[in-house]
Amino acid sequence: MNRRWVIPAVAAVLAIFTTLAVIQYLQSVRRQATVVAPMRMESVVVAKVDIAERKIVSGDLLEVRQIPFTAVHPRAARRIEDVANRVALASISADEQVLLTKLAPAGVNAGLSYVLPKDKRALTIAVNEVIGVAGFVFPGDRVDIVGTMTVKDINISKIVLQDVPVLAVAQNVEQKPGEQPKVTTSATLAVTPDQAEVLAETENNGRVRLALRPTGVADRVETTGKTIEAVLGQASPRSAVTASASTGATAPRPAHRTEPQSGLPLPPFFGSSSDNGVEIWRSTQKSVVHF
Repeated sequence: MNRRWVIPAVAAVLAIFTTLAVIQYLQSVRRQATVVAPMRMESVVVAKVDIAERKIVSGDLLEVRQIPFTAVHPRAARRIEDVANRVALASISADEQVLLTKLAPAGVNAGLSYVLPKDKRALTIAVNEVIGVAGFVFPGDRVDIVGTMTVKDINISKIVLQDVPVLAVAQNVEQKPGEQPKVTTSATLAVTPDQAEVLAETENNGRVRLALRPTGVADRVETTGKTIEAVLGQASPRSAVTASASTGATAPRPAHRTEPQSGLPLPPFFGSSSDNGVEIWRSTQKSVVHF
């Protein structure tokens, strides 16, 4: 055998073995890099949709998902039964873990205090079929409050509150021995503290009616109120009140009044003015006040 081929042959064999060893090493390193230890997953309750503050969290708004245990919040709920039908004390975003600290205690009755906005107060007034718009007012509707009161011996009706949300409408049946059953109805409204005072004072000193607003209409309308004279186009109650205050006389009091429209002439039976004087009739007696 020719010796000059020995060295190249040995070199070739060594090169082959070295190449195979490098390839095997690289493959082993690649396998080690791709092998990942399995990550532990845990079940948590998440919200499927946004849940507003003070809303009841029903079961259909929730679902259980598997997430890495390192991402689980320590106070996250693990079962839907632990969350369903509880009240949200804070808003919960969609896909957010439901934290037990954001929920009212289990077993607490989800009353109006949880669904009432923070700036409102719940105030209940007695209504009947007429006041309650013939029974067509339901929770979720919005109404205007029309008050009828007596101001300086003049009955006037005016819209005192507008766009008031209705929280609840309740009916109770009362029956006394020997009498027919009587159905009493009440409406609970969401009002601000200032509106609560207005509504309470109006109800204590007169009568209130509910005027149902169309859905989606929140416009405020400025009204002056109406008296019976204004309704009939006969007189301005401001004139009658001014005359009463300056003379100490009492203007005739109709059975029902609503609000003034200024600028209307006074009819003869309310007095007429001449020579800077005003005639005031008390029953069949006439007196003239000069200015």
